[in-house]
Amino acid sequence: MKTNQLLTLLCLVSAIGTKAQITKTINGFHHVESVATDGKYIYAADIGKELSPTAKDGDGQIIKLDKKGNKIDASFIKEKLNAPKGLAINKNTLFVADIDRIVAFDLSSGSKLYEIDFSKDSSFLNDIAVWDNNTLFVSATDKNKLFKVNLTDKTYSEIATDKTISGINGLFCFTKSNRLYVNGFGSDDKPNGVIGFINLKDNSFTKLTSLEGYFDGIFVSKDVLYFSNWVAFEKKGVVMAISLYSNRCTKIASIEPIAGPADFFIQNDELVLPAMLSGEIHFIKLDGDLTLKL
Repeated sequence: MKTNQLLTLLCLVSAIGTKAQITKTINGFHHVESVATDGKYIYAADIGKELSPTAKDGDGQIIKLDKKGNKIDASFIKEKLNAPKGLAINKNTLFVADIDRIVAFDLSSGSKLYEIDFSKDSSFLNDIAVWDNNTLFVSATDKNKLFKVNLTDKTYSEIATDKTISGINGLFCFTKSNRLYVNGFGSDDKPNGVIGFINLKDNSFTKLTSLEGYFDGIFVSKDVLYFSNWVAFEKKGVVMAISLYSNRCTKIASIEPIAGPADFFIQNDELVLPAMLSGEIHFIKLDGDLTLKL
């Protein structure tokens, strides 16, 4: 069965109300894996010239852009980075997952504040999500593990879920329901990653759809859960959405296939999405009525 047929069967929803349009594409990156915003600027994590997510080669960058995607500073962070992936911002601090450590930077100056070493437990830290001023969550894709980080004493502990989330990748905190939405990139180089949420009261994992894939970015906006699926290691990636009310899911229409859609954010009905394989960042305008129509 072809991938598109599988998506249609599993999502069980019409494409009405799921239109979107790529309004701008910024190129000139190497392998940009994650983007984050403080509302004024956009910050992009570029793994480097080679697609080597665990290589300590010192050529990783955090690029600062304005809200329209114009590059402002490609050397905003002076600290040597290797293969930066997940980004998260809380107040005036930028958190960066760099292979086996989380590094905190001051957004005003770009100077390093501190780092937390995970080298005993992972060599592939991936996404970061902010729960509150004292707590982060970070995924360790290589170990299929989720860690909770205490920013007060700079320690971390594993969140042991009742089900293994293979290649755990994207994270999104939904504090009003005590849920951490997560997805996985799969295992054994197969697109068998899942998507769902962890109930942080008992650490139980619930799948939201039977759809499997190479899942990466994840974000909740207006009670719709958006997530990216690479589909394959070429220009075949898609963005999908699930209603948090009905669990119906659909592929976002009117978008050309994307080469490695990675860790994105949404602001003002605009989805800012890095294409990791092609070294681009896409700005995608979403249908504002998606919540009602999905």
